[in-house]
Amino acid sequence: MEDDMDYGKDMTLEELENLEEVNFEIDKSAFEVNGGVCRNCNGRLLKMVENRDIGNWVTLHFKKLKCNECSKEYLDLNNAEEYDLLLNLEKAFKQPINVLSQKISGLV
Repeated sequence: MEDDMDYGKDMTLEELENLEEVNFEIDKSAFEVNGGVCRNCNGRLLKMVENRDIGNWVTLHFKKLKCNECSKEYLDLNNAEEYDLLLNLEKAFKQPINVLSQKISGLV
């Protein structure tokens, strides 16, 4: 952000006066990661959907990128948060029901 203070510093007064305002729109999918290069092996990353079951009653779907060379997997920030929730739910449902119910009642 400090560089913003230097914006136009190397421009002449005439160049600064001739600047025009530009309007633009950012597509809502602009921040989605849809491909790339693997940091591990420089292989191509392919978008895929993983389905994960929690118990026998719910299936969660989330997108991730998988390298077609080394099979390393990557998540964007939104999907990483969802994956973290998935791991916490899996951990909670692996506990005996009496332990889980005690923890839940302690939260209420």
